[in-house]
Amino acid sequence: MNSPKKSESPISVQAPSTALDHGQSDEDLARADLYGLLSELFGSPPSDHFFNRLAASPLVAADEPQAPLVEAWQSLVLKASSLQPSVIRAEFDALFVAVGKPEVMANASYYLSGALNQQPLVDIREALDRLGIERDPEATETEDHFAAVCEVMRFLVAGEVDERAQPGNLLLLQRDFFSNHLAPWVFDFLEMTQTHRSADFYQDASIFARCFLEVERQAFDIYASNQAGSGH
Repeated sequence: MNSPKKSESPISVQAPSTALDHGQSDEDLARADLYGLLSELFGSPPSDHFFNRLAASPLVAADEPQAPLVEAWQSLVLKASSLQPSVIRAEFDALFVAVGKPEVMANASYYLSGALNQQPLVDIREALDRLGIERDPEATETEDHFAAVCEVMRFLVAGEVDERAQPGNLLLLQRDFFSNHLAPWVFDFLEMTQTHRSADFYQDASIFARCFLEVERQAFDIYASNQAGSGH
């Protein structure tokens, strides 16, 4: 499963360094790409270039196992190939953009505290400060936006962290950030997006995001269980 490269749309956070060599596996690099894909899809209306690359992404071979994540990916690509980028941008605006309150909020503070700019945002900012990750000064969204949090996960999986803040176990860092700043609210956000009356493409995008993040959550739970069993 290959994801399209990110376009040059603004993001909410920026890495403190270029990627460091932590011996990332092909699986880790694929995970980083998928976090980047989610950040792009939910961070801004897809550009023509990005969207056309997504629509042209290869489908999984018929003889490969049809796991939920694979099926969700194929549905997303097929939906992208059936629509025009302008239609997707209009849907993005209908769901996530408004002068007042958007139809669907994409911020951790809203789901965990009931309003924007609450304690969850403070907690994420403190975590980013410890990691040496800074907010893009040109960003219009706060650091607890789903796209920004996915971008942080992309940095962590790809090894783009400040060496001074880097712990001995990069996987532990990923698990802690995911567990503290994504898992507690993200499935509520995706459910709200998926079931919204205006969602078509973003219904498929939300299903794909949920399938991927469920795999991530299960993997982190197994990792935590193994660490507890080994006495670490």
